[in-house]
Amino acid sequence: MSDLVINILKCYNSSTGQERLDGMRWYRKAKSDCRKLANDKNISLQIAVGVVASASPNLNWNKNVHTASQIIDGHKANVDHTEIDGCMAYKDNRLKAYKVLDGVNRHKAILKTLNGPKISAFFDNIMGGDSVTVDGHARNIAYSERVQLKSDKANIGVVEYRTIAQAYRDASAILNIKACNLQAITWVAWRRMHGIK
Repeated sequence: MSDLVINILKCYNSSTGQERLDGMRWYRKAKSDCRKLANDKNISLQIAVGVVASASPNLNWNKNVHTASQIIDGHKANVDHTEIDGCMAYKDNRLKAYKVLDGVNRHKAILKTLNGPKISAFFDNIMGGDSVTVDGHARNIAYSERVQLKSDKANIGVVEYRTIAQAYRDASAILNIKACNLQAITWVAWRRMHGIK
């Protein structure tokens, strides 16, 4: 068993019963929030999830959904993606969100537009798939270290992403739960352990 798997299991074993329940429900709740966004903005659920995933890097969930809403409004008002007032998403990610909004409402087409392992996995997880979303928190959990999410050390390359994602899959097989649920449970526990809002 690799050190990464051991660290993930250690974090899981430190989670409370409530954190396990919250983690198991996390992606279902996220999908529900995206469905509300889709209904409010009169767009499809897949498009809403694609915009949310595009905007997600370095945003907590509430800011993520709010930012996605701003992007959708900006797109509808024909505002250039670089000029959306108060938008917290990176400009490159806003552009991806605009391309999702302009594109075809198909799962594969949205994934092709997202074209990044983390945001593609996040889209897939919210839609109900079992990819592994490896963000900075998931990386920190796997290495059992706390590095700032915007530091160079937290930048995850393609090979490292695959290695960490596989560690979550291996740990989830031991626990007999979905890998995405394990990632969410450990994230909820990690936030509590480190006072992350």
